[in-house]
Amino acid sequence: MESKSLRSNQIQDTWSNFKSGDFASLGILFETHYQELFYYGIKIVAMPELVKDTIQDLFADVWERRKNMASVENIKAYLIISLRRELVRRITKTRKESLADATGTLQFSFSAEDFLISDEENRNHSKLLTHSMEGLTDRQREVLLLRFFHGLEFSEISQVLEMNVQSVRNLLFRSLDKIRKDMSDQGVTGIENVEMFLWFFFGKKVSC
Repeated sequence: MESKSLRSNQIQDTWSNFKSGDFASLGILFETHYQELFYYGIKIVAMPELVKDTIQDLFADVWERRKNMASVENIKAYLIISLRRELVRRITKTRKESLADATGTLQFSFSAEDFLISDEENRNHSKLLTHSMEGLTDRQREVLLLRFFHGLEFSEISQVLEMNVQSVRNLLFRSLDKIRKDMSDQGVTGIENVEMFLWFFFGKKVSC
C-alpha cells in the first residue's frame, strides 16, 4: 500500500493552508493519508464500506472544525486517533442497536500477504512471523502495527490506545520478546535485533 508521499514540512504547509480554508489542501491531505487510514481501519473492523464511510466523514468533520482546532504536531497520528475513536463509537452504537453480528470487535490479525516479500527466504520468514503474531493478543498486534507500519512514537501510540507511555513500552517489549523467541525456535538467525526485523517486514507496504 503506497500513499502519496509528502515530506513532513510539505504536510505541515498543506495543513496550514487547510486550516486557512484552502479546500484543495483538504484533498491533498485526504489523498496522502487515505490508504494508510483504510488499512488501519480494516484491521480494527473488517467492514470496508464502514471504514470508507468513516474516513470520508472524518475529513468532512475536520474541515468543519478547522478554525477551532488546536495545533497538531503529527497529522497522521491525529487522524489515526480520530479514526479509531469514531470506528469504536460506531461499532458500539451498532451493537447497542442489535443489528448485525458482522460488526466485529477490535481483532487485529495479519497474514503473510501483509508483507510483500519477493525472495523465497523472506517469504518463509513472513509466514513464521505471521504464525508468531497469531499468539499475541489483539492489543499486542495493534501496538506492533502502530509502531512498525505507521511509524508512530510511543507518546502517540499511548494516545491511540489510551494507555500511559510506560504501559505501551511494556506491551511492545513483551510482544517483541515473544516474536524473538518464536523466530529463534524456528531456526531464524540474526533475530537478536527484532525491531530491525519488523521495520523491514512492515516497511513492505501492502495493497489496499
